[in-house]
Amino acid sequence: MSSGKKIFIEIRLWRLLTDKSEFPEGYKFKWLAFNRDNPNERVLFDNHLGKGPHYHENSHQEFFNWVSRQHTQQMFYQKIIKKFGKFQQKLS
Repeated sequence: MSSGKKIFIEIRLWRLLTDKSEFPEGYKFKWLAFNRDNPNERVLFDNHLGKGPHYHENSHQEFFNWVSRQHTQQMFYQKIIKKFGKFQQKLS
């Protein structure tokens, strides 16, 4: 990242075939980005039964309106860039 921090990103996305009522477009998701040297410094987007789409920044939690998977993914990457800086390509 442009901040010099090493960030790990984990993307989990499930397409549910049954009981989609609580999951927008039938998606259950957990998208996580965290600082390798300080795992409490993180951005997490997820949803689960009884709790709709929301995100966590460190310990702060906020709900959001689902528009589409693509829109949510874009929001996720925007939050990562805001928190940790722009992505940098590592040259070998």
